[in-house]
Amino acid sequence: MAQMTKEQEFKIIEKIRELDAEGKHDEAHELRFKLPLAPHLAQALKEIIGTDELRNSKIDLSEANEKYGENWLTD
Repeated sequence: MAQMTKEQEFKIIEKIRELDAEGKHDEAHELRFKLPLAPHLAQALKEIIGTDELRNSKIDLSEANEKYGENWLTD
């Protein structure tokens, strides 16, 4: 999966802020899942909630997969 550019991330963040300002909190929350989680945070979350829950979440783990390898959730 191609890594998202900072410009793409900033556009998503801008849209999230707009949605929150409009009171559309559910839409803003869902849009947050399009932002990749930083690898070190994904690793910490793996330790806290476990691999099954993390794998089944909507969280974008593309950067962690790139850094740690596709099998990091099965190790």
